[in-house]
Amino acid sequence: MQLSPLILKQHFLTNISVKANVPNFSSQDDLVKLLSACKSTITTKVEAAKNEENPRLWKVVLILECRPTADSPFCPYLINIELLGFFEVHQSVAESAVEDLVRCNGPAILFGSAREIILFITGRGPSPPFVLPSVTFIDGSKENRKKAEDAQNQQLVKKV
Repeated sequence: MQLSPLILKQHFLTNISVKANVPNFSSQDDLVKLLSACKSTITTKVEAAKNEENPRLWKVVLILECRPTADSPFCPYLINIELLGFFEVHQSVAESAVEDLVRCNGPAILFGSAREIILFITGRGPSPPFVLPSVTFIDGSKENRKKAEDAQNQQLVKKV
């Protein structure tokens, strides 16, 4: 094990909404069927900004929403959570790698905090606790952001 070069200085929960949908069921078997058929979609939005005075200090915001999919009859929880984290990148990291390190790993660290908060809150709800899945934020890397931008530009060119 070694320490990460991305140091979490502080993080805060800035917004949370968890709405429990109480299912309509007449037996334990009905509840199990309802819960096994439910499908949720999780969307995230990430904002990252470096400190103007010190480019190794960053602020990362993670916004996460959980909603039912269009084809799901039921979703046990509607979730909206926002976390704010302040990070420092160790001096051993090359300047050219700082932004990728922050954009890929900062949201992942905040996502882990969101998972624990949501698990704790939904553990007191009428449905089983909701556990966020493991995810990666590698699509936030400079290379992947450029690929997405190029694909979007190609679509714009095709429309013109």
